Amino acid sequence: MRPSPTGSCIVVVGADDADSRKRRREEAEGDGGEDIDSSYTVTSTPVLRVETIHVCSAILAAKSNFFRMLFSNGMKESGHRQATVTIADSEYEAFLELLHFIYSGKLTPTEPILLVDILLAADKFEAASCIKLCGQRLIDLPMTLESAVMCLDLPCSISMAPALAEAAKKFLAKRYDKFLSTEFQDELMTVSLTGIVAILSRNHPGVASEEAVYDFVLRWARFQYPNSEERHKILSSSLLPLVPVVRSMTNGILIDQPSCIVDFTLSRRQCSGLFPSGSIRSPPFCCAGHGFFLSAHGRMGLSNCFSLLIEKLEGKGPVRGTIDYEIEAKTRPSLEFLFSWRRTTTTDSRQALGCRIPWPSIIADNSRFFVDDKLHLRVHVKITPQP
Repeated sequence: MRPSPTGSCIVVVGADDADSRKRRREEAEGDGGEDIDSSYTVTSTPVLRVETIHVCSAILAAKSNFFRMLFSNGMKESGHRQATVTIADSEYEAFLELLHFIYSGKLTPTEPILLVDILLAADKFEAASCIKLCGQRLIDLPMTLESAVMCLDLPCSISMAPALAEAAKKFLAKRYDKFLSTEFQDELMTVSLTGIVAILSRNHPGVASEEAVYDFVLRWARFQYPNSEERHKILSSSLLPLVPVVRSMTNGILIDQPSCIVDFTLSRRQCSGLFPSGSIRSPPFCCAGHGFFLSAHGRMGLSNCFSLLIEKLEGKGPVRGTIDYEIEAKTRPSLEFLFSWRRTTTTDSRQALGCRIPWPSIIADNSRFFVDDKLHLRVHVKITPQP
């Protein structure tokens, strides 16, 4: 694409990004270690690809605010007859397609990923008509997982971003309407946070699957965020509010410590809703690298009771040492946390451990366990390694 009548040109400098450097290293290794690439000059600084493209400044200025300002101000002030545009190597193809659109008014690519790249280039160089056409083309064409996630992550300043985000959410919700199915688990582990949020927001498997949704969210978070502090932040702020069974119990999640204390709160209404056979689970908390959660249950049987259980999540392996569990509840009139139950175990069993409280003593109007119609619980977990 080298239009003839012009008095201007742009020098395109392709910055050597990480992906292209990796690609060339792999190509060089495939050629016996010889780096054969005539498009690049090897120096002590990052390699650049430089190409001069002769353009008609009037045509570019008519459809791009960026080039209008560049040609009307920048070049006149500098006295130069050429302008330099620096782009990442990965942006090069999209940039050429943008120039082709500006000259011809036609957008030929149909690959969703390339269209997103062209849209981003159009936004960077302020070509509004190209942004609009790319956005409409992406909405009309079938999306892919990668292009849908890219559409969700578009800057909100792009005019087509809201429409594309909505189209991406519909695509993901339909594609993963049965996201708990085993066929999708490996694929979903690689989906970004925005994609997972979109899937959880649009799909509700039902009460029977709440624990499975909860476990799925934990697996995804452990895969994406190895750092426990960062993982807890993402879980509490973005994901767990989307899981109905977790939404019921508020808490203060602490960072990973060998000994931790975590507070949870349930309302009287939430506790009443547990009977005859309901349950709720807390967000996870960590102690010495191992995950735990607290659950509350209503039990109807020979003796109606309210159960509080601490359960260990699948973690990095068995505990080598002892685990001390303790549950306390704030009571009236002292408004202090009082001991309710304690247990020490040296096993790595996934069996839930906890206590039972007679239901009448919990739910009575004058129950000492409710302070301002809230049940305040405190969980202590301590792991002592083997000497």
